[in-house]
Amino acid sequence: MNVDGYKDKLFAFLEANEENMIADLKEFVRIPSISTDLEQVRRALDYALSLGERMGFSSRAVLDGQVGVIETGAGPETLGILSHVDVVSPGDLETWDSPPFEPVIRDGAIWGRGTLDDKGAIIASLYAMKAVAELGQPWRKKVQLILGTQEEVDWTDMRAYVKSFPLPDYGFTPDGEYPLCNIEKGMMDVEIAVPLDSPAGEGLFLSAIDGGKATNVVPDYCRARLLKKPGDEVVTIEARGKSAHSCQPEKGENAIINLCHRLKEEPLAENALARVAKVLREKFADIYGREIGLYSKDEYYNGEFIHRNTIAVTMITTGDNEATLNFNVRFAYGTTEEEILEAFRGVASEMGGTVKSYKALPAVYISKDRPFMQAFARAYETVTGLKNEFTLAYGGSYAKAMKNIVSWGPIFPGEEDTCHEVNEHMSLRSLMLNAKIFALAIAGIALSEKSFK
Repeated sequence: MNVDGYKDKLFAFLEANEENMIADLKEFVRIPSISTDLEQVRRALDYALSLGERMGFSSRAVLDGQVGVIETGAGPETLGILSHVDVVSPGDLETWDSPPFEPVIRDGAIWGRGTLDDKGAIIASLYAMKAVAELGQPWRKKVQLILGTQEEVDWTDMRAYVKSFPLPDYGFTPDGEYPLCNIEKGMMDVEIAVPLDSPAGEGLFLSAIDGGKATNVVPDYCRARLLKKPGDEVVTIEARGKSAHSCQPEKGENAIINLCHRLKEEPLAENALARVAKVLREKFADIYGREIGLYSKDEYYNGEFIHRNTIAVTMITTGDNEATLNFNVRFAYGTTEEEILEAFRGVASEMGGTVKSYKALPAVYISKDRPFMQAFARAYETVTGLKNEFTLAYGGSYAKAMKNIVSWGPIFPGEEDTCHEVNEHMSLRSLMLNAKIFALAIAGIALSEKSFK
Protein backbone atom coordinates (compact mmCIF):
# COMPACT_ATOMS: atom_id res chain seq x y z
CA MET A 1 0.00 0.00 0.00
CA ASN A 2 1.41 3.43 -0.95
CA VAL A 3 1.12 6.47 1.24
CA ASP A 4 -2.10 7.62 -0.44
CA GLY A 5 -3.75 4.51 0.95
CA TYR A 6 -2.92 5.72 4.46
CA LYS A 7 -4.17 9.24 4.01
CA ASP A 8 -7.79 8.81 5.03
CA LYS A 9 -6.92 6.89 8.20
CA LEU A 10 -4.24 9.37 9.18
CA PHE A 11 -6.54 12.32 8.69
CA ALA A 12 -9.46 10.64 10.45
CA PHE A 13 -7.32 10.01 13.53
CA LEU A 14 -6.11 13.60 13.64
CA GLU A 15 -9.57 15.09 13.15
CA ALA A 16 -10.95 12.87 15.91
CA ASN A 17 -8.22 14.19 18.22
CA GLU A 18 -8.46 17.89 17.40
CA GLU A 19 -9.87 18.81 20.81
CA ASN A 20 -7.11 16.82 22.50
CA MET A 21 -4.51 18.64 20.43
CA ILE A 22 -5.92 22.00 21.44
CA ALA A 23 -6.14 21.04 25.12
CA ASP A 24 -2.56 19.76 25.14
CA LEU A 25 -1.31 22.90 23.42
CA LYS A 26 -3.06 25.11 25.97
CA GLU A 27 -1.38 23.29 28.84
CA PHE A 28 1.95 23.55 27.06
CA VAL A 29 1.61 27.30 26.52
CA ARG A 30 0.65 27.84 30.17
CA ILE A 31 4.23 26.91 31.11
CA PRO A 32 6.19 30.20 30.89
CA SER A 33 9.32 28.59 29.50
CA ILE A 34 11.32 31.74 28.75
CA SER A 35 14.81 30.60 27.81
CA THR A 36 16.48 32.21 30.83
CA ASP A 37 14.07 30.58 33.31
CA LEU A 38 15.64 27.13 33.35
CA GLU A 39 13.16 25.73 35.88
CA GLN A 40 10.18 26.55 33.67
CA VAL A 41 12.02 25.41 30.55
CA ARG A 42 12.60 22.03 32.19
CA ARG A 43 8.91 21.90 33.14
CA ALA A 44 8.03 22.42 29.49
CA LEU A 45 10.45 19.72 28.37
CA ASP A 46 9.08 17.27 30.93
CA TYR A 47 5.56 18.07 29.78
CA ALA A 48 6.41 17.24 26.16
CA LEU A 49 8.22 14.06 27.19
CA SER A 50 5.22 12.96 29.26
CA LEU A 51 2.97 13.48 26.23
CA GLY A 52 5.29 11.28 24.22
CA GLU A 53 5.16 8.57 26.88
CA ARG A 54 1.37 8.81 27.02
CA MET A 55 1.28 8.16 23.28
CA GLY A 56 3.41 5.05 23.66
CA PHE A 57 6.74 6.42 22.49
CA SER A 58 10.16 6.17 24.10
CA SER A 59 10.84 9.49 25.85
CA ARG A 60 13.95 10.60 27.66
CA ALA A 61 15.84 13.69 28.75
CA VAL A 62 19.57 13.74 28.02
CA LEU A 63 22.50 16.00 28.85
CA ASP A 64 21.04 16.90 32.26
CA GLY A 65 17.79 17.97 30.72
CA GLN A 66 19.24 20.17 27.99
CA VAL A 67 17.57 18.07 25.27
CA GLY A 68 14.62 15.68 25.10
CA VAL A 69 14.22 12.81 22.65
CA ILE A 70 10.90 11.18 21.78
CA GLU A 71 11.27 8.29 19.36
CA THR A 72 9.50 5.42 17.74
CA GLY A 73 10.10 2.93 14.97
CA ALA A 74 13.26 1.14 13.88
CA GLY A 75 15.35 0.77 10.77
CA PRO A 76 18.64 1.67 9.07
CA GLU A 77 17.72 5.34 8.63
CA THR A 78 16.45 7.96 11.04
CA LEU A 79 14.03 10.76 10.23
CA GLY A 80 14.60 13.64 12.63
CA ILE A 81 12.19 16.38 13.68
CA LEU A 82 14.01 19.16 15.54
CA SER A 83 12.10 21.64 17.66
CA HIS A 84 12.37 23.60 20.92
CA VAL A 85 10.34 24.18 24.08
CA ASP A 86 11.84 27.52 25.12
CA VAL A 87 10.23 30.82 24.16
CA VAL A 88 11.23 34.49 24.08
CA SER A 89 10.07 36.98 26.69
CA PRO A 90 6.62 38.44 26.05
CA GLY A 91 7.95 41.93 26.76
CA ASP A 92 5.50 44.57 27.97
CA LEU A 93 2.46 42.61 29.19
CA GLU A 94 0.21 45.64 28.81
CA THR A 95 0.60 45.50 25.03
CA TRP A 96 -0.98 42.04 24.82
CA ASP A 97 -4.71 41.69 24.19
CA SER A 98 -4.73 38.72 26.58
CA PRO A 99 -2.10 37.39 29.02
CA PRO A 100 0.67 35.65 27.03
CA PHE A 101 0.76 32.54 29.23
CA GLU A 102 -2.99 32.16 29.63
CA PRO A 103 -3.92 30.80 26.18
CA VAL A 104 -7.33 31.65 24.78
CA ILE A 105 -9.28 30.68 21.68
CA ARG A 106 -10.67 33.54 19.64
CA ASP A 107 -11.14 34.34 15.97
CA GLY A 108 -10.36 30.73 15.04
CA ALA A 109 -6.89 30.79 16.61
CA ILE A 110 -5.12 29.97 19.85
CA TRP A 111 -3.31 32.98 21.33
CA GLY A 112 -0.30 32.96 23.62
CA ARG A 113 3.49 33.06 23.72
CA GLY A 114 4.93 29.97 22.06
CA THR A 115 1.80 28.92 20.15
CA LEU A 116 3.56 29.48 16.83
CA ASP A 117 7.17 29.30 18.00
CA ASP A 118 7.38 26.39 18.59
CA LYS A 119 4.87 24.61 20.85
CA GLY A 120 2.08 24.30 18.30
CA ALA A 121 4.45 22.54 15.91
CA ILE A 122 5.57 20.16 18.67
CA ILE A 123 1.97 19.16 19.40
CA ALA A 124 1.32 18.72 15.66
CA SER A 125 4.45 16.55 15.35
CA LEU A 126 3.54 14.34 18.30
CA TYR A 127 0.02 13.71 17.05
CA ALA A 128 1.37 13.09 13.54
CA MET A 129 3.71 10.42 14.92
CA LYS A 130 0.82 8.91 16.87
CA ALA A 131 -1.41 8.88 13.78
CA VAL A 132 1.22 6.88 11.87
CA ALA A 133 1.71 4.49 14.81
CA GLU A 134 -2.07 3.87 14.91
CA LEU A 135 -1.93 2.46 11.36
CA GLY A 136 -0.34 -0.68 12.83
CA GLN A 137 2.11 -1.00 9.94
CA PRO A 138 5.73 -2.12 10.47
CA TRP A 139 8.21 0.71 10.84
CA ARG A 140 11.05 0.74 8.30
CA LYS A 141 12.76 3.82 9.71
CA LYS A 142 13.30 5.33 13.14
CA VAL A 143 11.58 8.64 13.84
CA GLN A 144 13.02 11.02 16.46
CA LEU A 145 11.47 14.21 17.78
CA ILE A 146 14.47 16.04 19.25
CA LEU A 147 13.54 18.91 21.57
CA GLY A 148 15.97 21.64 22.53
CA THR A 149 15.73 24.06 25.44
CA GLN A 150 17.96 27.00 24.44
CA GLU A 151 17.12 27.65 20.80
CA GLU A 152 16.09 31.23 21.45
CA VAL A 153 19.43 32.09 23.03
CA ASP A 154 22.83 30.44 22.68
CA TRP A 155 22.16 26.87 21.40
CA THR A 156 24.30 25.27 24.11
CA ASP A 157 21.74 22.45 24.10
CA MET A 158 21.98 21.42 20.47
CA ARG A 159 25.74 21.96 20.22
CA ALA A 160 26.18 19.52 23.11
CA TYR A 161 23.75 17.05 21.54
CA VAL A 162 25.54 17.09 18.18
CA LYS A 163 28.81 16.24 19.90
CA SER A 164 27.37 13.42 22.03
CA PHE A 165 24.73 11.45 20.09
CA PRO A 166 24.15 9.82 16.70
CA LEU A 167 22.33 12.24 14.44
CA PRO A 168 19.34 11.72 12.12
CA ASP A 169 20.09 11.01 8.49
CA TYR A 170 17.72 13.76 7.34
CA GLY A 171 14.73 15.65 8.60
CA PHE A 172 13.08 18.97 9.22
CA THR A 173 12.52 21.62 11.85
CA PRO A 174 8.99 23.08 11.94
CA ASP A 175 10.28 26.47 12.98
CA GLY A 176 9.83 28.59 9.90
CA GLU A 177 7.55 28.74 6.91
CA TYR A 178 6.10 26.67 4.10
CA PRO A 179 6.85 25.64 1.39
CA LEU A 180 10.20 23.85 1.72
CA CYS A 181 13.06 26.06 2.80
CA ASN A 182 16.17 24.53 1.27
CA ILE A 183 18.06 27.79 1.77
CA GLU A 184 18.49 29.47 5.13
CA LYS A 185 20.30 32.64 6.03
CA GLY A 186 23.37 32.52 8.22
CA MET A 187 23.31 34.22 11.60
CA MET A 188 25.89 36.10 13.62
CA ASP A 189 25.66 37.89 16.96
CA VAL A 190 28.38 40.50 17.37
CA GLU A 191 29.02 42.05 20.78
CA ILE A 192 30.84 45.37 20.99
CA ALA A 193 32.17 46.79 24.26
CA VAL A 194 32.80 50.52 24.60
CA PRO A 195 34.67 51.89 27.65
CA LEU A 196 32.89 54.80 29.32
CA ASP A 197 34.54 58.13 29.97
CA SER A 198 33.85 61.56 31.44
CA PRO A 199 32.07 64.27 29.44
CA ALA A 200 33.99 66.87 27.49
CA GLY A 201 32.68 70.41 26.90
CA GLU A 202 29.31 71.78 27.88
CA GLY A 203 25.82 70.36 27.60
CA LEU A 204 24.01 67.36 28.98
CA PHE A 205 25.99 64.28 29.93
CA LEU A 206 24.61 61.06 28.49
CA SER A 207 25.29 58.55 31.28
CA ALA A 208 23.28 55.47 30.27
CA ILE A 209 21.42 53.84 27.40
CA ASP A 210 19.59 50.59 28.05
CA GLY A 211 17.25 48.71 25.71
CA GLY A 212 16.36 45.32 24.36
CA LYS A 213 15.64 42.01 26.10
CA ALA A 214 16.96 39.35 23.70
CA THR A 215 19.64 39.12 21.05
CA ASN A 216 17.19 37.98 18.37
CA VAL A 217 14.34 40.44 18.91
CA VAL A 218 13.99 43.96 17.53
CA PRO A 219 13.58 45.98 20.75
CA ASP A 220 10.33 47.80 21.46
CA TYR A 221 11.67 49.95 24.33
CA CYS A 222 14.84 51.87 25.12
CA ARG A 223 15.76 54.38 27.81
CA ALA A 224 18.51 56.98 28.24
CA ARG A 225 19.63 58.87 31.33
CA LEU A 226 21.03 62.38 31.01
CA LEU A 227 22.92 64.32 33.71
CA LYS A 228 24.24 67.85 34.05
CA LYS A 229 27.27 66.34 35.71
CA PRO A 230 28.09 62.90 37.15
CA GLY A 231 25.81 62.12 40.08
CA ASP A 232 23.26 64.83 39.25
CA GLU A 233 20.31 63.20 37.48
CA VAL A 234 18.36 65.43 35.15
CA VAL A 235 15.93 63.45 33.05
CA THR A 236 15.11 60.07 31.61
CA ILE A 237 14.26 59.91 27.91
CA GLU A 238 12.31 56.94 26.57
CA ALA A 239 11.66 55.65 23.10
CA ARG A 240 9.33 52.93 21.93
CA GLY A 241 9.16 50.81 18.83
CA LYS A 242 7.61 47.58 17.63
CA SER A 243 9.11 44.21 18.47
CA ALA A 244 9.71 41.65 15.74
CA HIS A 245 11.97 38.68 15.11
CA SER A 246 15.36 40.04 14.15
CA CYS A 247 15.51 37.71 11.15
CA GLN A 248 13.13 40.19 9.48
CA PRO A 249 13.87 43.52 11.15
CA GLU A 250 11.82 45.36 8.53
CA LYS A 251 8.70 44.04 10.30
CA GLY A 252 9.60 45.91 13.47
CA GLU A 253 10.56 49.40 14.57
CA ASN A 254 13.80 49.57 16.51
CA ALA A 255 13.41 51.49 19.78
CA ILE A 256 17.19 51.83 20.19
CA ILE A 257 17.51 53.58 16.84
CA ASN A 258 14.46 55.72 17.64
CA LEU A 259 16.10 56.78 20.90
CA CYS A 260 19.35 57.69 19.14
CA HIS A 261 17.43 59.93 16.74
CA ARG A 262 15.65 61.50 19.70
CA LEU A 263 18.99 62.18 21.40
CA LYS A 264 20.15 64.16 18.36
CA GLU A 265 17.75 66.90 19.52
CA GLU A 266 19.57 67.27 22.87
CA PRO A 267 22.69 69.44 23.49
CA LEU A 268 24.85 66.45 24.41
CA ALA A 269 28.38 66.90 25.68
CA GLU A 270 31.01 64.81 23.91
CA ASN A 271 31.58 61.43 25.56
CA ALA A 272 31.66 57.72 24.71
CA LEU A 273 27.91 57.17 24.84
CA ALA A 274 27.24 60.24 22.73
CA ARG A 275 29.56 58.76 20.07
CA VAL A 276 27.76 55.41 20.32
CA ALA A 277 24.37 57.08 19.78
CA LYS A 278 25.74 59.01 16.79
CA VAL A 279 27.18 55.91 15.13
CA LEU A 280 24.00 53.92 15.70
CA ARG A 281 21.69 56.48 14.11
CA GLU A 282 24.06 57.14 11.20
CA LYS A 283 25.14 53.58 10.45
CA PHE A 284 22.24 51.33 11.48
CA ALA A 285 19.00 53.12 10.64
CA ASP A 286 19.41 51.22 7.34
CA ILE A 287 18.90 47.53 8.14
CA TYR A 288 20.70 46.34 4.98
CA GLY A 289 24.22 47.37 6.00
CA ARG A 290 24.80 49.99 3.30
CA GLU A 291 26.63 52.33 5.67
CA ILE A 292 29.09 49.70 6.92
CA GLY A 293 29.87 47.97 3.63
CA LEU A 294 27.68 44.89 4.06
CA TYR A 295 25.00 45.62 1.46
CA SER A 296 24.57 42.52 -0.70
CA LYS A 297 23.64 43.68 -4.19
CA ASP A 298 22.59 40.33 -5.61
CA GLU A 299 19.50 38.65 -4.14
CA TYR A 300 19.96 35.40 -6.11
CA TYR A 301 22.36 32.45 -6.09
CA ASN A 302 22.22 29.87 -8.89
CA GLY A 303 18.89 31.40 -9.82
CA GLU A 304 17.41 30.90 -6.34
CA PHE A 305 16.36 33.72 -4.02
CA ILE A 306 18.71 34.26 -1.07
CA HIS A 307 17.63 37.84 -0.11
CA ARG A 308 20.16 40.29 1.39
CA ASN A 309 22.16 40.76 4.55
CA THR A 310 20.16 42.43 7.35
CA ILE A 311 21.39 43.92 10.61
CA ALA A 312 19.62 44.97 13.81
CA VAL A 313 21.05 46.34 17.03
CA THR A 314 19.02 44.29 19.49
CA MET A 315 20.47 45.12 22.92
CA ILE A 316 22.42 47.86 24.63
CA THR A 317 23.30 47.91 28.33
CA THR A 318 25.31 50.41 30.35
CA GLY A 319 27.45 49.24 33.25
CA ASP A 320 29.74 51.14 35.58
CA ASN A 321 32.71 51.07 33.22
CA GLU A 322 31.47 50.14 29.76
CA ALA A 323 28.52 49.93 27.43
CA THR A 324 27.79 46.66 25.68
CA LEU A 325 25.94 46.40 22.38
CA ASN A 326 24.64 43.33 20.54
CA PHE A 327 24.07 43.29 16.79
CA ASN A 328 22.13 40.46 15.18
CA VAL A 329 23.19 39.84 11.57
CA ARG A 330 21.30 37.58 9.16
CA PHE A 331 23.59 37.04 6.21
CA ALA A 332 22.79 35.74 2.76
CA TYR A 333 24.46 32.62 1.37
CA GLY A 334 27.82 33.69 -0.02
CA THR A 335 28.64 36.39 2.54
CA THR A 336 31.53 35.31 4.76
CA GLU A 337 31.93 35.60 8.51
CA GLU A 338 35.21 37.44 8.02
CA GLU A 339 33.53 40.12 5.90
CA ILE A 340 31.03 40.72 8.69
CA LEU A 341 33.68 40.80 11.42
CA GLU A 342 35.84 43.21 9.45
CA ALA A 343 32.88 45.58 9.07
CA PHE A 344 32.09 45.47 12.79
CA ARG A 345 35.70 45.97 13.78
CA GLY A 346 35.45 49.24 11.89
CA VAL A 347 32.20 50.12 13.68
CA ALA A 348 33.73 49.30 17.07
CA SER A 349 36.75 51.45 16.33
CA GLU A 350 34.54 54.39 15.35
CA MET A 351 32.69 54.02 18.67
CA GLY A 352 35.97 53.85 20.59
CA GLY A 353 35.46 50.20 21.52
CA THR A 354 36.28 46.68 20.41
CA VAL A 355 34.51 43.56 19.19
CA LYS A 356 34.27 41.67 22.46
CA SER A 357 32.83 38.40 21.14
CA TYR A 358 30.79 36.89 18.36
CA LYS A 359 28.81 33.73 17.64
CA ALA A 360 27.96 32.51 14.18
CA LEU A 361 25.83 29.85 12.52
CA PRO A 362 26.26 29.05 8.84
CA ALA A 363 23.89 29.63 5.97
CA VAL A 364 22.15 26.47 4.69
CA TYR A 365 21.85 25.25 1.12
CA ILE A 366 20.48 21.75 0.39
CA SER A 367 19.72 20.34 -3.03
CA LYS A 368 16.02 20.16 -3.77
CA ASP A 369 16.59 16.86 -5.60
CA ARG A 370 17.31 14.83 -2.45
CA PRO A 371 14.75 12.00 -1.95
CA PHE A 372 13.66 13.20 1.48
CA MET A 373 13.08 16.68 0.06
CA GLN A 374 10.85 15.25 -2.63
CA ALA A 375 8.90 13.26 -0.01
CA PHE A 376 8.30 16.43 2.02
CA ALA A 377 7.19 18.25 -1.13
CA ARG A 378 4.66 15.53 -1.99
CA ALA A 379 3.16 15.61 1.51
CA TYR A 380 2.74 19.39 1.37
CA GLU A 381 1.12 19.30 -2.07
CA THR A 382 -1.21 16.43 -1.16
CA VAL A 383 -2.55 18.10 1.99
CA THR A 384 -2.74 21.72 0.84
CA GLY A 385 -3.43 21.35 -2.87
CA LEU A 386 -0.75 23.97 -3.42
CA LYS A 387 2.31 23.58 -5.61
CA ASN A 388 5.47 23.17 -3.57
CA GLU A 389 8.30 25.59 -4.12
CA PHE A 390 11.79 25.61 -2.67
CA THR A 391 12.34 28.84 -0.82
CA LEU A 392 14.49 30.86 1.55
CA ALA A 393 14.07 30.71 5.34
CA TYR A 394 14.81 34.02 7.04
CA GLY A 395 15.11 32.69 10.58
CA GLY A 396 17.94 30.91 12.30
CA SER A 397 16.50 27.48 12.99
CA TYR A 398 17.98 24.19 14.14
CA ALA A 399 18.46 23.42 10.42
CA LYS A 400 21.89 24.94 11.03
CA ALA A 401 22.69 22.46 13.79
CA MET A 402 22.82 19.24 11.74
CA LYS A 403 23.39 18.19 8.16
CA ASN A 404 20.40 17.44 5.92
CA ILE A 405 17.86 19.26 8.09
CA VAL A 406 15.57 21.82 6.46
CA SER A 407 13.19 24.41 7.83
CA TRP A 408 9.63 23.34 6.97
CA GLY A 409 6.50 24.91 8.45
CA PRO A 410 4.52 25.78 10.46
CA ILE A 411 3.52 29.09 8.79
CA PHE A 412 1.58 28.84 5.52
CA PRO A 413 1.78 31.29 2.62
CA GLY A 414 -0.32 34.35 3.37
CA GLU A 415 -0.45 33.73 7.11
CA GLU A 416 0.73 36.38 9.56
CA ASP A 417 4.04 35.54 11.19
CA THR A 418 3.71 36.56 14.85
CA CYS A 419 6.80 34.75 16.15
CA HIS A 420 8.49 36.86 18.84
CA GLU A 421 5.74 39.45 18.53
CA VAL A 422 2.99 40.75 20.78
CA ASN A 423 -0.21 38.69 20.47
CA GLU A 424 1.51 35.61 19.05
CA HIS A 425 -1.06 33.11 17.79
CA MET A 426 -1.62 30.06 15.62
CA SER A 427 -4.84 29.34 13.77
CA LEU A 428 -6.60 26.09 14.62
CA ARG A 429 -6.79 25.33 10.91
CA SER A 430 -3.02 25.71 10.68
CA LEU A 431 -2.49 23.41 13.66
CA MET A 432 -4.49 20.66 11.96
CA LEU A 433 -2.94 21.16 8.52
CA ASN A 434 0.55 20.93 10.02
CA ALA A 435 -0.31 17.68 11.74
CA LYS A 436 -1.67 16.22 8.50
CA ILE A 437 1.37 17.24 6.46
CA PHE A 438 3.77 15.84 9.05
CA ALA A 439 1.79 12.60 9.35
CA LEU A 440 1.79 12.06 5.58
CA ALA A 441 5.52 12.78 5.36
CA ILE A 442 6.36 10.50 8.27
CA ALA A 443 4.25 7.67 6.85
CA GLY A 444 5.68 8.09 3.37
CA ILE A 445 9.24 7.82 4.63
CA ALA A 446 9.15 5.70 7.78
CA LEU A 447 6.87 2.96 6.41
CA SER A 448 8.81 2.61 3.16
CA GLU A 449 11.68 0.22 2.63
CA LYS A 450 13.52 2.46 0.19
CA SER A 451 16.24 4.88 1.20
CA PHE A 452 15.50 8.60 1.41
CA LYS A 453 19.07 9.81 1.91
